[in-house]
Amino acid sequence: MLYFNKIYTFHFYIFTDTISECDLKKFDELTSCYNTKITILLIDTLQLKKLPTNKLWSHAIYFRFIIANYFHNKTNKILYLDSDIICSGDISELFDIDLNQHIIAAVADRDQYLWKKRAEMLATPEIANGYFNSGVMLIDTDKWHKNKITEKTINILLDDKTKAKFVFYDQDALNISLVNQVLFLDKKFNTQFSINYELKNKTLFPIINNVKFIHYIGPTKPWNIWSEYPSTHLFMTIKKNSPWKTTPLIAASTSNQYRYSAKHMFNKKKYIYWLLNYLYYFVNKALHK
Repeated sequence: MLYFNKIYTFHFYIFTDTISECDLKKFDELTSCYNTKITILLIDTLQLKKLPTNKLWSHAIYFRFIIANYFHNKTNKILYLDSDIICSGDISELFDIDLNQHIIAAVADRDQYLWKKRAEMLATPEIANGYFNSGVMLIDTDKWHKNKITEKTINILLDDKTKAKFVFYDQDALNISLVNQVLFLDKKFNTQFSINYELKNKTLFPIINNVKFIHYIGPTKPWNIWSEYPSTHLFMTIKKNSPWKTTPLIAASTSNQYRYSAKHMFNKKKYIYWLLNYLYYFVNKALHK
């Protein structure tokens, strides 16, 4: 965000359950480079670990529940961003958005077909009018707190009958808790792109029509070593202009990652790496049975 919005003053809050001394130093360097403020907050995740997870989503997806309540009585409005989102333009348009009676502003996920499917599955007919992606949320912290959104959402996730219907866990639960309380934003504020689209020859990259945030959905992220495509060049440009410029990209370490790494290596015609990754995939899978 700082790369494209140098003239504005921001205060970033990073909510995490772990951070290295090396990264802390890099964040300090970042604050000096861009004359910004960054606060790191370590979260006690004991209660969050009771909520459902899977191989794609850890308990970190629930940090957003804590965040909104943390800012109650500190500021009236916050912008929440998932960590797999890259800012690709000036975001000042968001500063003046009036939420009116709404609790949050967010971008609708995909299309009406998905909305209707999720409305049926979640037994919440109003969702057919719009189902939002929770990766970017402009939140009225006072309304969130008064309407007990965190408590409502956690209770929904703890209900065995309800959570059995979930596909996207936190996002499904938030769409139920915030039904009819969402101001829908233009898709330029949360343009979703999966790097795995590259495997299907879907090469249309979404940095078009003045996109502001690119959301790298799916298991392959731009910081993975197998994700080098034109679709991740913006991430690499920003990385090279940050304190993390010499930090290596992350190699595969789980069965799922080895599988995707192998697919991408094959797609790039790097056949030796394809074979090696598939070998690691089968070995890793056998060891973790």
